[in-house]
Amino acid sequence: MSRKYLIRITELERLLSEQAEALRQRDLQLSLVEETEAFLRSALARAEEKIEEEEREIEYLRAQIEKLRRMLFGTRSEKLQREVEQAEAQLKQREQESDRYSGREDDPQVPRQLRQSRHRRPLPAHLPREIHRLEPEESCCPECGSELDYLGEVHVVQAFFQC
Repeated sequence: MSRKYLIRITELERLLSEQAEALRQRDLQLSLVEETEAFLRSALARAEEKIEEEEREIEYLRAQIEKLRRMLFGTRSEKLQREVEQAEAQLKQREQESDRYSGREDDPQVPRQLRQSRHRRPLPAHLPREIHRLEPEESCCPECGSELDYLGEVHVVQAFFQC
């Protein structure tokens, strides 16, 4: 064979070996990517299981708090109040853990709308007022003769409004 063909053959062999090495490198990278993907999928499955477990725990704690509140409604026991507070604290902790696992930790808190109070505004000062005092007929007790004590007063306002 001629020298020209030998050079060409060695050049082709070199190119072939370079391509084979590049192919081996890509196969190695592909296997690493597949291993990483499998690891991430298993980690995701574990995290989802953890989130579901935490959400079940949260629901259980909410039900327990609701039960304790119903028990507390009838009687005001300090022990029940402490149990409710402990359950609420545990619920808040579980919700924070669940938020951390689910990525909702950085969500902004939406403030609750405040209810307007239903306090009655005072009547205008220019309205006429009538005062009726009901004094007892006697200042002494008819049975024992002791002086009667002042018990208090009642303020009643009857107002009629027209629109």
